Amino acid sequence: MKVETLLCLNTALQDMPNVDFYMNKRRFAPHGEFIEDIFCHWYSEYELLEKKHNYIQWLFPLREQGQNEHAQPLTTSEIEIMKNTAEIQQRLCRAYKLMLNFFGVKLVGEEEIEVIRDLNFSTRFSNLNTNTHNNLRITRIVKSMGELGAAQYQAPLVKFFLKEILVEDQLQNMKGSLKYFLPAVKNEHERVALSEYALKHRIPKYVKRLLSVVIPLLPTPITHWTLAYSEKEKKWLSKEPGEYREDRWYQLENERIALPATLTPEIVQALHSITHGGKTAMEQQLEPHLYVPGLTSICRVIA
Repeated sequence: MKVETLLCLNTALQDMPNVDFYMNKRRFAPHGEFIEDIFCHWYSEYELLEKKHNYIQWLFPLREQGQNEHAQPLTTSEIEIMKNTAEIQQRLCRAYKLMLNFFGVKLVGEEEIEVIRDLNFSTRFSNLNTNTHNNLRITRIVKSMGELGAAQYQAPLVKFFLKEILVEDQLQNMKGSLKYFLPAVKNEHERVALSEYALKHRIPKYVKRLLSVVIPLLPTPITHWTLAYSEKEKKWLSKEPGEYREDRWYQLENERIALPATLTPEIVQALHSITHGGKTAMEQQLEPHLYVPGLTSICRVIA
């Protein structure tokens, strides 16, 4: 049965507000616009897109009820019609690009789709970090694209945000939402690949810098160590500018890692066994990355 026939039959039996909106036959509610008017007049209108909240449930509908009580959840009939109507699929892609521009990113490629930074990314990233309700919008967009037959656009967007957060150290106020972005990707192979990417890059940048220097010198990787700051060290750290990171290392304000004194001899001994350097040489290699009281004395004894 043709989609047009299915559309007519179902329309006669039930109201389909999401289909009607995407067919440009009704405005979103409340106090809304036709979808073509949104495309014509809202592109790059960032303040409007930020402050209005009742359009997003219409542009990216889901099966469950959202905060806008005037937006109806997707029905099974609507999903089938929207997935199989070329006009709706074209508008769905335009809606996706509208919001990408709002986020400061853009779509490139056809066979291999990729999301990359747009020229306006700096100011738009600042907005995303400030207005964290946009994290919910992103989750909705990813889910909706999967529901409506445009799953090819899910993974590229999630991959982009994973890279910005975990590799580029941007959008840190979005980090907590990654656990919602990833499960929304429908394709299992892509979802697993994204999860593996997240695991690979979840180590913070400051630890990566440390790893690049000391990993070849250590008997076991730094991530396998059991951190044990003494009570005296904890008391000292409480008075030093810095903070405990998620992995429980204490990072000083100058980005050096405060290392428990109990681990220092192991590091210095490993370094000395590889480089055979003297006290001064070992201090020069370790001091830019680590802070340990008594490092000079330990280096002197081992060297």
